[in-house]
Amino acid sequence: MELYQLQTFVKVALTGNLTDAALQLNISQPAASAHIKALEQITGFPLFYRNSKGMTLTERGTKLLEEAQQILFSIEEFYKKAQELRKDSAETIRIGLNTDGNLLQMDKMIRHMSERLPAVEPHFVNTRSEDFLQDVAALKINAGFYYGKVADSHIHSVKLHSCPMVVVYPNSWDVPDRELTLKDFAEKSWIWTTQGCPFHQQAMDYFLERDMVPKTIMYVDNETLIGNLVQQEMGCSLLAEPIAMQFVKENKLKVWKGIDLSVDLSFGYPKDRKRDPVMNEIVTLLQEIWKP
Repeated sequence: MELYQLQTFVKVALTGNLTDAALQLNISQPAASAHIKALEQITGFPLFYRNSKGMTLTERGTKLLEEAQQILFSIEEFYKKAQELRKDSAETIRIGLNTDGNLLQMDKMIRHMSERLPAVEPHFVNTRSEDFLQDVAALKINAGFYYGKVADSHIHSVKLHSCPMVVVYPNSWDVPDRELTLKDFAEKSWIWTTQGCPFHQQAMDYFLERDMVPKTIMYVDNETLIGNLVQQEMGCSLLAEPIAMQFVKENKLKVWKGIDLSVDLSFGYPKDRKRDPVMNEIVTLLQEIWKP
């Protein structure tokens, strides 16, 4: 006995017409008739009286109708439950994004995850590099991107890229025609990253090693906001080169690449998930995306 035979039996019983039942089931009338005949062979007795007005259930057919409806209902409930379980089985993973999605190549990451980890439901959360450890400990994120280094024995880190830093300054600034040096910017007003940011200490050490102390006008912890403030002539700043070049393409500011400074972009997660197949697959696809 096949499921489609029961479906046809119930539909014919409810409509009383083989043609109408076939239309509703989106099958041909001969196919519907064949389903009924096959079912009657299985049961060993007629299920319908056939006449010029249509088809009516026999007494035995009437007794089987409720059973058939109950079977179809149970199967429908089975499919619904399976769908719920499949939905519930999707693993949620929260990934922290510390900078612009274009720089992190999120379009590629999302595409690869949908292809290779279809049962994983990623949630992307805006975070800051300096808050990475805190966010992981608080379960705000399960893993994430961050700049600099994380000195914690419970975190496994994978370096993805070393981002060159550049000086960004307003288009309107009158800079010397000769080759620029860091001294040309040292006396300018600077928009500095917050003290917890990996940029901050690296950049400060870089200036101090050269006996320079930048004039700070404000602290900002958002790269896009820094770029916009530089465009508004509030000062100059340091940005990762990919971020800076986006502003350059839009003719919002200028860059000087003469500073020998870079910061590492890494992806990290708790070491107790190092054997987790989902986390391993995410790391593998990130390494493919960021390979030299």
